[in-house]
Amino acid sequence: MTNHNAQSRVDRWCAVYTRGLPEEVASERREELAADVLDHTEWSAFQGNRPRAIARAITWRTIKGIPSDLAWRRAQLRAVDSAGYRMRPFDGWLLLGATALGIGLVALALTAVIRDGNGILIGDASAMPTLVAALGIMCGLLLLLREQTRPLGSLWIAAGAPVVVTVGVGLLAKNTTLLFYVSQSTPLWGVGQASIATCVAVFYIAATAWWTPERRKSSSR
Repeated sequence: MTNHNAQSRVDRWCAVYTRGLPEEVASERREELAADVLDHTEWSAFQGNRPRAIARAITWRTIKGIPSDLAWRRAQLRAVDSAGYRMRPFDGWLLLGATALGIGLVALALTAVIRDGNGILIGDASAMPTLVAALGIMCGLLLLLREQTRPLGSLWIAAGAPVVVTVGVGLLAKNTTLLFYVSQSTPLWGVGQASIATCVAVFYIAATAWWTPERRKSSSR
């Protein structure tokens, strides 16, 4: 093992843990390591150590420094993408909330349609808007699974959610005695439905804006 081989190993490891970082950051790190290896080599040669012993020492220093190098990379990633790094937990919670709410909307819609099953069999089309909205929301949930299609999926759910909250709940109330009584005896029931439908739609529209590629690019700059 020669000093040249040891330097090559250091360079290869440096290329691995600086991958994906800005070129100026990676270049500065390579220059720093090259200067450190040169200083180590000259000092060890002055002490009378043989080239093989120097190379082994440099390789061992590289191995011992792996945890520190990885910690350095983590710090650089935070500095380069500080906004994105801070927002990752929020992004995860937003996706979880959008998915859970979407599943709840689908369950509500399908319950309303099933309770009105006889109406569909006799040709009553009142359940069709709710059924179509449920299918649209299910497609939106599938689109949420991929980051590239997440804005489109959220937009699909935003389109179907108001239908489920207004028409679907009304359909369910028609076929559920307790809910029908509550809807008839509660003042401003319709206003409350419309308000909830608007809030759900606004939530998904805001999520669509949050997940657009343009916003992600601007937050990383």
